[in-house]
Amino acid sequence: MRVRLAPELFHAPVDDLLLTTLFQYALDGRHHIDAELAHPIIAAWLQQQSVGVQEQITLAVDLSAEAEALQPSKTVAEIGTFVQTDFASTPIRLRPADARAFLERPFALLLEDEISDRDFLLKMLTDEERKALQERIERGFVRVQHGGGLTNMRRHLLDRQGDPALRHTTWVLFDSDAMQPGVPSAQSEALRMACGGIPHHQLRRRYMESYLPARALNAWAAQGSDHDERAERFALLRSFLRMQVVQRHHFNMKRGFAGDEARTDATAGTLYDDVTDKNKTLLRNGFGTTVGALFGGADVTESDLRRDSGWSELRPVIQELLAQVR
Repeated sequence: MRVRLAPELFHAPVDDLLLTTLFQYALDGRHHIDAELAHPIIAAWLQQQSVGVQEQITLAVDLSAEAEALQPSKTVAEIGTFVQTDFASTPIRLRPADARAFLERPFALLLEDEISDRDFLLKMLTDEERKALQERIERGFVRVQHGGGLTNMRRHLLDRQGDPALRHTTWVLFDSDAMQPGVPSAQSEALRMACGGIPHHQLRRRYMESYLPARALNAWAAQGSDHDERAERFALLRSFLRMQVVQRHHFNMKRGFAGDEARTDATAGTLYDDVTDKNKTLLRNGFGTTVGALFGGADVTESDLRRDSGWSELRPVIQELLAQVR
């Protein structure tokens, strides 16, 4: 986040502890700090500080300016002597009394599953992006939050809808659960509506597992425990790859066609009408509930993901997320 410090903050009486804390955010890499050090009021305050503090503050502003030039922050906040804090304004207006609580609040990545969906998200990053995001997670600036499914995620957001800062501190990723193209499930749509102004992405394909590259699935098949299991897995994979791309994108990867038999809230329509009975039988039980764990291993590679349309879908979303968390 880019944080501007209004000159009046440096006019007596000055909250020295707050100001030094704010500049430390830049040195820690938490936020970018913008202050006009040549402004007479700020310059006068700076001269009253020790040489060491002056050097740290100058470094904090210089580092922030360099970082902003290379990778601008999406969110901008100004701290000043406002009548009240306003999270709806652009930039955000923060009273000094509210600044630390907001600026030290971890940015939340609300995902359906904090392990498999986190692995999926990280795989959709370049090496440099992944390193930067993981560092922010490790330092506590970003927190991965377990959503526990579409309905629970919606409830989580609705319970916090009175929090005006939520849209600046949360990003949501979730499945469309679409059994056919362009028709997300009612639960997924309800969650999308609950997001309101909160940045989010509803996957275009059915599930996170729908983005697994064929090469990774081939490696999964080869890892069967014995000859019979490997043969069964390869037969399943061949049947899966015989389907049209759009059919694969909306197939129930975990539980197969059997997993959709009890669905009364949605339908695949005519999407699979040209799939042979033999292939439907082989695809009946899907790849198993743990297939998404492939995103946590080395079998899912950036080069394979880049060759797939899923990479193009996620890139604008990823860029928006990264601009929001820095």
